Amino acid sequence: MKFLVPQLLLFGYFGAGNFGDEWTLASFLKSCQQSGFNRDDFVAVSRAPQRTTSEHGIPAIPRNWHAILSSMRKCQAVVGCGGSLLQDVTSFRSLIFYCLLIWLAKSMGKRVALLGQGLGPLKRPISRKLAKHALNACDLVTFRERVSFEAARKLGVRKEICSVTADLTFVWDDLPNRKLKAELGVNLRPVKEHWRVDAFVRAMENALKEENRILLLPLQPKFDELALRPLAKFPQANWWRYEIWLDGLKGIASVGSLIAMRLHALIAACLLGIPFVGLNYDPKVANILSGVIGGRILPLSAGESEFADAINQTINDRAACSDKLREFASTQKVEAQRNFELLANKLLG
Repeated sequence: MKFLVPQLLLFGYFGAGNFGDEWTLASFLKSCQQSGFNRDDFVAVSRAPQRTTSEHGIPAIPRNWHAILSSMRKCQAVVGCGGSLLQDVTSFRSLIFYCLLIWLAKSMGKRVALLGQGLGPLKRPISRKLAKHALNACDLVTFRERVSFEAARKLGVRKEICSVTADLTFVWDDLPNRKLKAELGVNLRPVKEHWRVDAFVRAMENALKEENRILLLPLQPKFDELALRPLAKFPQANWWRYEIWLDGLKGIASVGSLIAMRLHALIAACLLGIPFVGLNYDPKVANILSGVIGGRILPLSAGESEFADAINQTINDRAACSDKLREFASTQKVEAQRNFELLANKLLG
């Protein structure tokens, strides 16, 4: 579909080196280009503008209000791309930032869309009130799973602006070739509660054979490397080098099976047909991927035997699960493409 091309101001957790958020931005840009946009039609708010411009080929501005307001005055619409932007677990300040950005855009008469969103957790009553008013100010909100949609409706968000779609990254079709470098890939991230890391490490020791190579996959390096360090002692373990977001996708394509916390590592596994165990550090993991044939979701509080069984199963069931995972990814791709159809019809049409 071709349509008049406005300039879009994009916001999200960009420029921090997080695989999922950078892949989300890349997926958004690629799909928009296929609909008639040029790279110069976007400006992204970023923690590292030069890095964002280098990796994605679009103009970027720093996360300060002078730069944001200047770009906002010039743009025709403002779009929040993916993630769970409205939550107060990472920080309450983050929630305030995104809510204020939405309200300022509306005060200037701009159209605002939030695409492929998760919602929450929102632990504070004031957070729920802020999220409700920010969402109701938007012209379009798409949620990547039904649980977030229902949470928004429970808050009192207008039904007519909300739709259930899928995560933006499911539209990505430029997948790297599979080059097996390890039988098992592992991605962990820092978590504060319930994580039985000692039980997980013992399960890895007991389940893996000497010939089972392990690839450690930090997908936000400064954070994930700390969480993965207990596994670095294994003689079979090697680190995957991550410099730009595409390295994360290539690393996942290099393993036969995957154990991961980060949602977008697991989405990549679905697209590539790689059996996985998802460690449910955040409700979004189970909300999106529970029930997928070829994937298994475990709580962080699982015991050693549960971890070991899951590790063995994901290594042994590769051939049987691959097609089922791609089938799931294919259905999600159809839903993910609706994000862009809705954006074109309801915001830019």
